[in-house]
Amino acid sequence: MIADLRSSFRVSFIMSEAPLPIPSASELLRDVQSRPVWDGASIAPADAEYPRVHVDWHEGHGFVLQCYEDEESWSDFLVTSRHFSPPSIEMELGGQALERWPRELFVTADHATQALNYFLEHGKQDPALEWVRIDAFPRETLWEGRAEREAWERANPHKG
Repeated sequence: MIADLRSSFRVSFIMSEAPLPIPSASELLRDVQSRPVWDGASIAPADAEYPRVHVDWHEGHGFVLQCYEDEESWSDFLVTSRHFSPPSIEMELGGQALERWPRELFVTADHATQALNYFLEHGKQDPALEWVRIDAFPRETLWEGRAEREAWERANPHKG
């Protein structure tokens, strides 16, 4: 049963033509690291939308894992701790917003591998790890929408 669930998952990237089988969690993470930051992995069963995990790599910070166990899910992020530092790491959200997030949302390869292995075997978040709901961590919005983005880029030409 576990092998059947694991083999049903596929990974998609913006730059890939079709969903691909997942060789192993560690190989998948290496692949994510080798891609541009905007080309993160989306993992779901070949024949369903859920459960789903998104994985992104942020050089110098770590991996961000966002999990949706089912269609009713708010989505949860894997964290190193539920005690958050002030938001300090910039996260562009698909060109729609730029926020700062706390460093606890960025995890190591070992932490991400453990979470992915559990997800691939059970289709759920590893209960031995810490997760936080999308609306339950501190964040700071730098810009949202096109007009704010353009104003921010004019004010910060070295970052835009």
